[in-house]
Amino acid sequence: MQTYLNLTSFLLIYAAGVVLLTLLISLVKRDLFRPISNYWATILVSSKTMIAFMIGFGLYWYDFSVARSHSYFSDYAYTYTLPTIRTDGWWIGEATSEGISQQRLKIIVERFVNDPDFKWQHSFVLIKNNKLVVEEYFYEHTVDSLHDLRSANKSITSILVGIAIQQGFFTSVKDPVAMYLPEYADIFKSNSPKATITLEHLLTMQSGLDANDWDKLSPGNENRLYQSDEDWVRQLFLLKLINEPGQQFSYSSIGEIALRQAIVNASGMPLDEFAKVYLFEHLGIKNYKWTHRLEGRPDVPYRIQLTSRDLAKLGQLYLNMGSWEDRQIVSPDWVVRSTDVHTKTTEKRLGFPNYGYLWWKHEFKVGEVLFESFQAQGSGGQFLFVIPKLSTIAVFTSRNFGRSRQINPLKIMRNEIVPMLAKHLVDHS
Repeated sequence: MQTYLNLTSFLLIYAAGVVLLTLLISLVKRDLFRPISNYWATILVSSKTMIAFMIGFGLYWYDFSVARSHSYFSDYAYTYTLPTIRTDGWWIGEATSEGISQQRLKIIVERFVNDPDFKWQHSFVLIKNNKLVVEEYFYEHTVDSLHDLRSANKSITSILVGIAIQQGFFTSVKDPVAMYLPEYADIFKSNSPKATITLEHLLTMQSGLDANDWDKLSPGNENRLYQSDEDWVRQLFLLKLINEPGQQFSYSSIGEIALRQAIVNASGMPLDEFAKVYLFEHLGIKNYKWTHRLEGRPDVPYRIQLTSRDLAKLGQLYLNMGSWEDRQIVSPDWVVRSTDVHTKTTEKRLGFPNYGYLWWKHEFKVGEVLFESFQAQGSGGQFLFVIPKLSTIAVFTSRNFGRSRQINPLKIMRNEIVPMLAKHLVDHS
């Protein structure tokens, strides 16, 4: 059906272009009103021009990249191989022994390569029972490739807030954020309701401020603030309170950045150093890159790139109730609390999932059994799924920014992976 729609669109654009060019040429020649029989030469020139234009336009925009090398005259055929063995803390397992059908994997991976509706997938990693069992990369990405996590960074902030409480830099999530942002004391003193905004309100996207990244008209939309040279966090707190804090979910990236600034102020450490000392070094994460920092606050980076295996470690950390290799990095209480349901999102496209402390909450139902999941997710198709009941972690990264394909990983988890693992769980119970 899509092929016919594309062909129809192509023909309509071509025809409209020929008509417009013919009229334009006739106007330039001042020969618009003449017998139709005299138009054929002009129409032929217009047709040739449109053909040349559309070929050039198509070559410019056509995606010549290939997910994986294979014969031009046949589809890619997948054969399962074990993940790369490295001394990075991961145990390697074999898919079939962990209840993962190689035939199902074959369907999923071949879809990423052969199906245009699943293109631009960069990585697919699956962990079962603390073992890395599937590791697939596409478009020349490798085990060492760094991925732009976008808003999946927010769940890293959640972990860091938990560590900051554990280390005594924060007292509690009930602390007013004003305690840790003294540079905005003038705002909080002049508006007492804003002074009631807590760390928890920012963790659950319920600050009450007029900041909504999903509303282009919102004055606190991240894209509006990103274009400003002024202090973004100050601009956030200068916004009007349109709801009582804690009452209404409103997705705000700048609110999450404010939490990062609060961690820096409270700890006296740049955020990249804080993350390195208290999180990354314990997990053996060495290959990463901070790519964005607040203007005027180089000590507050707000976006990081990680490898898929290292992103998966954050999921395993939470699956292990905050421990990694017998070291307690973040408290079990924080793991439970941060991934509990605190509010419901307004994201219609994903089915209005629940939300924790900067962790998304999805549910997968197989028959009458419900499998709860929590995940980090970011624009373009960046997902880290953790499904405790199945002892499973899945990582997907891609570059499907602004495209409907970016939610393909959620569909794959719901329709393919969770049902497969649930069946194995029932068969072996």
